[in-house]
Amino acid sequence: MGRLLPRQPAAPCPAAGRSRPLISFAVFLAAAASLAAAEPAPPAAADRQPAPPGQAAAADPDDAARKAELLASSRWRRAMFEFNAWLDAQPVYGPAEVRRIRAELADRIATMSSFDLEYLLETLDAKVKVLESPEARDARSWLGRYLSVMSDSKRADVLRDVPDILDMSTTELEEAIAKVEAKRTAVEQQRAATIAGRQQIGGFLAAAREGEAAERASQAAIRSGPVFSPYRAPPVGDAPFSDAYDSPTVVGVGPWGTFLGIPIGAF
Repeated sequence: MGRLLPRQPAAPCPAAGRSRPLISFAVFLAAAASLAAAEPAPPAAADRQPAPPGQAAAADPDDAARKAELLASSRWRRAMFEFNAWLDAQPVYGPAEVRRIRAELADRIATMSSFDLEYLLETLDAKVKVLESPEARDARSWLGRYLSVMSDSKRADVLRDVPDILDMSTTELEEAIAKVEAKRTAVEQQRAATIAGRQQIGGFLAAAREGEAAERASQAAIRSGPVFSPYRAPPVGDAPFSDAYDSPTVVGVGPWGTFLGIPIGAF
């Protein structure tokens, strides 16, 4: 019986030793890929929402400090004081519209950067200069009187297409003032023509009254004088047609113009 030889341990394979680091690196890549798939992808540039202007301005401390300096300046306070004084005096916007304009202006200011606020300040200065000019003051005074005699429905119809003062440029303001001046000229010319027509009718009526008075005086003189009749021996007595009453011509103004009325009793 032959001798059993002891089993010799197998020598390690060089290729198997080199494969272990490769397997570990492959496992690391698989884990990293799974983690990347689990994290949400950042939104695309087209899907990103822009930050509000106020938030962008607040994120810049230098811009916020510059904005605060502008809001505290005497120039800003003067511009706002004059603009609010104009809002209180103007006859175009009602109380509700004035409140809306002020609230909208405050909202715009809150979300503006310092550079936008500076541009708004320059715009307000230019608008106030136009609104407080002598021509604008005269137009505003006349427009207030013109609108005050209108009914609420008529006034609302006239002011239906009035633009927002916050969105108007200085050129548009000047054009609006020129339109008010043109309307004022047209209304005053129409009023002058109406007055002239009434004066003409009044003169005609005065002349008719004077003629009527002269006729009455003539008739009274005839009746008070001596009466002669070739068919009667004196004293004749009453004058002919002494029982007839005066029926003067009537002159008046009706819905179709001036008319001349002659009573039937005159015949």
